[in-house]
Amino acid sequence: MSPKALLDFLRRELVPTPGRASATLRLTLACLAATIPVMTHHIPHALIAMIVMYLVTQEDVAATGLGSFLGLLGATVGLGVALLAWQISIDTPWLRIGFLAAFFFGGLFLKRALTLGALGSAIGLPAALTMMLPDIAPPNPEVLVEFVLWVWLCVALGLGVNAFVQLLLSPGDPLVLLRRELDTRLAAVEQTLRGLSGQAAAKPVVPLTTLTVAGMTRMAALLKTSALVHPWARERRETLSALITLVDRLVTEARALELLGPGPGGGVDTTRLVRAADACERLRKAFEDRRRPRPEEWVALAAGEGEPASPQADIERTLDEIALVVPGPAAHPAAHPGLFVPDAFENPDYVRFALKGTLSALICYVLFIGFDYRQIYTSVITCFVVSLSTIGSSNQKGILRFGGAAVGGLMGLIALVYLLPNVESIGGFWLVFGAGTAVAAWANDRLIGVFFGLAVFGLVEHLLWPVRAADVLRARFTEMLRLLAALARAGEGRPAADIDGSRLRISQKVEEIQGLMESSKFEPDARDIDALQKATGEAQIVFLLLLTRARHPLRVEMDSAVAETLQAVAARVAGGLASPAPDLQGALGDENSADVDRTLVTALGRLSRSTSAAAPASHATPATAVAPARPRFSAGSGAI
Repeated sequence: MSPKALLDFLRRELVPTPGRASATLRLTLACLAATIPVMTHHIPHALIAMIVMYLVTQEDVAATGLGSFLGLLGATVGLGVALLAWQISIDTPWLRIGFLAAFFFGGLFLKRALTLGALGSAIGLPAALTMMLPDIAPPNPEVLVEFVLWVWLCVALGLGVNAFVQLLLSPGDPLVLLRRELDTRLAAVEQTLRGLSGQAAAKPVVPLTTLTVAGMTRMAALLKTSALVHPWARERRETLSALITLVDRLVTEARALELLGPGPGGGVDTTRLVRAADACERLRKAFEDRRRPRPEEWVALAAGEGEPASPQADIERTLDEIALVVPGPAAHPAAHPGLFVPDAFENPDYVRFALKGTLSALICYVLFIGFDYRQIYTSVITCFVVSLSTIGSSNQKGILRFGGAAVGGLMGLIALVYLLPNVESIGGFWLVFGAGTAVAAWANDRLIGVFFGLAVFGLVEHLLWPVRAADVLRARFTEMLRLLAALARAGEGRPAADIDGSRLRISQKVEEIQGLMESSKFEPDARDIDALQKATGEAQIVFLLLLTRARHPLRVEMDSAVAETLQAVAARVAGGLASPAPDLQGALGDENSADVDRTLVTALGRLSRSTSAAAPASHATPATAVAPARPRFSAGSGAI
């Protein structure tokens, strides 16, 4: 990575995104509060309490509370199982190494296979590290057991104090925060469009540049928590997920228009800009009222399918699509997710992921024991922390971990040599400690261990089943299209349980795709990300329409034509030769066809055209011929 690329990466990671300052303040106060019982009772290993605070703190009460509960439960189970394993292995090194590998593998596998993956990490990592203790600490069973019990107490202390402070000061409800994030983005786009049109408009509270960098990550995390604690959000999860994708795409398109500027070279029509800004205002009002725009409130903005591509035309089409997917009345109850993700025991990627992380950890363990350099045990922890599903996401976490360790070590050295010798009161200590904690919340031997762990894991990652986020993104998108094709055949007599299963699997793919879009940004030569993001938004609209048709099947010939079209699009995205698409217009029938069918045909046409830009260059083929069926626009009709 070049110096310029590294600086751009750090700028993206450290940009003051919405909510970051308040989260930093809450975490800093929590760490300061934890020092009171630590210093009063001289609790050893208090650093662990601070570490778990950083690991579980989120920007909403529900996620922090859930993370604290899972962290305590996982640490209790993990440390308890490890103590039992010591009973038969503490004096048998080869057996203890076997338990280390088993716990490490189990934690990484559960991290991917459980619906609440944090529980797997909370069980596996403490158990695996406990197996290493006899090689790091004095080999006295009583001392080791006491050490483990102190560790558990520090974990409980950190999680308890942090949960209390977060509950006391956090802005709270994840659904409210999600709606605020969406409103912030729509308001920023509205104000930008009004400014470009020449109208007097206030500057956006959060610039489009910042929102473009922030992406979908925070909104997707808030949706995941909202679906856990709010039945309303759980029943509309697919709709809200589509809304997140489309609003993020709208921000990107508005930023592109902003860069072009209002000059003649940008091809900007100020009248259309004002209409689009007014549309953003109406959508914000609909969000506030938790309803779709009424038919009399909304007129389609997009001029037509034949209009040349431009940021302005893209904004209009995206606003039309957002109006269609604004959450309205739930069509049917949501299927409750199980303990494991739908493909937990079918997807070989989960096993490969766990094997790569375990092999990296064992290599680090054998080498630091073999060279009698026990101070770099942090290399094993690093292998667990940076073990992510793709090279891009692992690179991101690795750079942050090494950079954080380097900066934190330098800050600690300066504090020890120049600041703490001159501090004589608890207030002075809190000032120094709080300043360091705030910097860490925003963004020696241990450093060597971190670097060594990153080097070993990076080598294993690139040699053993290397996985690029961009490649996985394309594969997951193809899988989602094929699942959509299977869902399209639901009108052929599939029971409701099968439809619910398809819904869970497709929702899981959408979540993975949204995360992979962010991870792909950290890989060199990542291509077609913008095109795939646009295609994902179109596919999510198709998903919502298919859910409506699956519950109220209409014509079998239409179901088959839609399924064959989706299979053809999936084949093109995967790089294969797409079979000829069926005649959707013929399957649609006359002008009296249901609105949902006409809207579905139009959505499939947009999906087909958007995936043409995302198809591999060596297999690029013309877009599947799907003639646009101009829908009778009725955003408030409840078609989705």
